[in-house]
Amino acid sequence: MRQLVVKLIATAAPYGLPVAAVAAFLLVPNPWPGHVLAAGALLWGWYRYRADGLGEFLPGRVLVVAALLIGIADGGPGRIGVADAIAGTLLVALIGFEPRLVVALSTRRLDSANLPVSRGPGERWMNTRSAYVLISVLTAGFWLTSATGANPWIIATACLVVTAGFGFGTVAAWYLRRRRAHAGDAGVAEAVEAHGPRFAVHFAGPPGSEYQLLMWLPYFARLGDPFLVVVRDRAFLPVLAAATEAPIVVAPGIADVESVLTDSIRAVFYVNNSMQNTQCVRFAELTHIQLMHGDSDKPASYNPISAMYDRIFVAGRAGVDRYHRHGIDIPESRFRIVGHPQAAKVAVVPGPRPADRPPVVLYAPTWTGLSSDVNFCSLPIAARICRAMLERGATVIVRPHPYTRRNPAAARQLDALEQMLAADAQQTGRPHVFGRAATERMSLADCVNAADVMVCDVSGAASEWLYSEKPFAITDMTGAGGKLADEFPLAEAGYAVEADAANIDEVCGLLLDTDPLAETRSRMKRYYMGDFPPDRYEDAFFDAARDCYR
Repeated sequence: MRQLVVKLIATAAPYGLPVAAVAAFLLVPNPWPGHVLAAGALLWGWYRYRADGLGEFLPGRVLVVAALLIGIADGGPGRIGVADAIAGTLLVALIGFEPRLVVALSTRRLDSANLPVSRGPGERWMNTRSAYVLISVLTAGFWLTSATGANPWIIATACLVVTAGFGFGTVAAWYLRRRRAHAGDAGVAEAVEAHGPRFAVHFAGPPGSEYQLLMWLPYFARLGDPFLVVVRDRAFLPVLAAATEAPIVVAPGIADVESVLTDSIRAVFYVNNSMQNTQCVRFAELTHIQLMHGDSDKPASYNPISAMYDRIFVAGRAGVDRYHRHGIDIPESRFRIVGHPQAAKVAVVPGPRPADRPPVVLYAPTWTGLSSDVNFCSLPIAARICRAMLERGATVIVRPHPYTRRNPAAARQLDALEQMLAADAQQTGRPHVFGRAATERMSLADCVNAADVMVCDVSGAASEWLYSEKPFAITDMTGAGGKLADEFPLAEAGYAVEADAANIDEVCGLLLDTDPLAETRSRMKRYYMGDFPPDRYEDAFFDAARDCYR
């Protein structure tokens, strides 16, 4: 319910507050309700976008200015003077002009982090963040003038100066683009050149997908060679910059990508199959390597698009056979079996679980996918699965897929499950782990190490768990029945939970008591995760990666 309320507020606030401000000025004799609502709209915009709101929330901010003008006019005959009219008109023009301003201020300028870019005084101040802050300050000043009756010529003069400055900058940028096509950001290019990266990491994806790159950044750093991270959307910059010391450049366009691929770069790594990857793969002189962000039997792990890469890193032989089994004709020479280095953090625990304490169960549902044919999510039966575990005295850890809450139905099901576990924890004292405690304070490896058994869906979580050799169950949400392992071979090593969880009591007995699949898991572990010595498991990836650019 809390998530629903938050979403409703986030949906209504952008335009509900400005419209309410207009209505308050028109209908309420006292102007202060209108001023409060207008201030609330401006504060919401700043809270939502901080200093990155240039070109965003345009209708809402225009409505706020219009509401303030209505409030000034309603103050009495002749209250809208020349200064008020100038300030209001210029603010509306500035806000409406922001999309063009974004283009102008982005010309020959790429955002970056961890890169010592040399900028002149003008370049340091003339950027999208500074522009948004300045326009926001002017709007707040106009609100203050409207609310207090201060001299309007102060804010009008400020609006005139800022408008003239932005107008000059826009014309200059337009003139530059007409004279030099694809001029690029000389400061960033020079800084990248001085850094001398041996390889690049290209990342593009929808909001919330940064986890796909975050899981690989520590391993790129451990290669021991300088590298560059190229992201296509500025929204990813703050999170990634906090996670690595490597230089990061935001390159929105194809020409921007080209400008930062210096001669020292010999290879480019990818962690997903974003459509924008094709804009970088076109540089045929480089070696392009697909890593993906997990190994599973899902269709994403045998996408025909992978054929465009020079090399495809897979964890074990299963990753190669998966492509061929589905008719994807990629030569053997393009594959490299490198293990899954993240799994090295997983403790191997062969043999039965300790009998002197209650079991700890990891429940790791996947997301609903983009279409029904790739929906392997078990959240519709999550309550039944976890209730059966609770009846066995188990402590439950819930680790959902990062995309789970994108689907409203899945989000409600996850909320209901967490509420059930919270109620059980209060009643029994069992320390169930869910929410941010499981998704932010613990890694997947941490969750695997903390649990004795796991119930999961068809997903990469099953492969990572397999490295531990501990028992697990896998849900059969497609209703494949006896053919589940034919479609998803990893299911051969796990106990299948039927689509309605009707057999969950039987599965609990297999997981927690008899466990007849111990030897099968050991064999499938080598097939799926690679047959490398545990103390040198990560070396397979490091050696193969260095071979791509040295």
